Amino acid sequence: MEEKNNIIDIEKTISNTNSDKGLSLTKQATSDLRNRILDLSLSPGEHLDEKMLLKKFPFGRTPIREALNRLIAEGLVKTKNTRGAYVASMNISDTLQLLDAYVISERVISTFADLSQKSLLKDLKIFQNQYEKVCLKPNLLLITEINSKFHNRIAESTNNQFLISHSAHLHNLSRRLSYFVYKFESQSKEKLTKHLKKINKDHQGIIYQVETGNQKKLITSCTEHAEMFRKRLQKVIKRKGINKLDLTEIK
Repeated sequence: MEEKNNIIDIEKTISNTNSDKGLSLTKQATSDLRNRILDLSLSPGEHLDEKMLLKKFPFGRTPIREALNRLIAEGLVKTKNTRGAYVASMNISDTLQLLDAYVISERVISTFADLSQKSLLKDLKIFQNQYEKVCLKPNLLLITEINSKFHNRIAESTNNQFLISHSAHLHNLSRRLSYFVYKFESQSKEKLTKHLKKINKDHQGIIYQVETGNQKKLITSCTEHAEMFRKRLQKVIKRKGINKLDLTEIK
């Protein structure tokens, strides 16, 4: 019962950051639309008709339109000439390029991370504590959100605005892939548990490298961790025997 309450508390804490008190209507609309894209409720390639969005979400035209513009900037929404907005599609070629960029980015960020930054270790431990608790009763979308916060915090320690922005952009795009992989793996509770344990172990290793100030080993740990994500997705693609990434199959 205590573990269940802890998970609910984490969900409420993160939910509160998206509440009316802290966010404008535009930010709320952006967050809601983003989450529905990330959890595949809005499918890749789906037409985001304004009338449909107004019925589906509790926002007016202006917040919806501004949210779409923000999601276009994030790469989750695309426009097709005069035909309006669509959820960004995901094909094999684009996906593999994204994963290559992700692995390189994690290596570069861990190279330039300032391990002496006072709050870095504390923040990573907080995110990891949240991650471990959510894994007890997996909320896949929340897992991808906390994981992104964990890795983006390392990027923030570089104090390089371009690396920070690049990391945030890649992790935002990667969250949909991550959800896709988790959803596929969740068809087998044993397989999902195995991967979550491995990710937790990797995170603990990264935290240890930060705590001991071992930059060289941190670079290795972050690179191998990113490579693991790529291998997990490649296994899904190979097992399904697909030539294109059809995320709608396992929503």
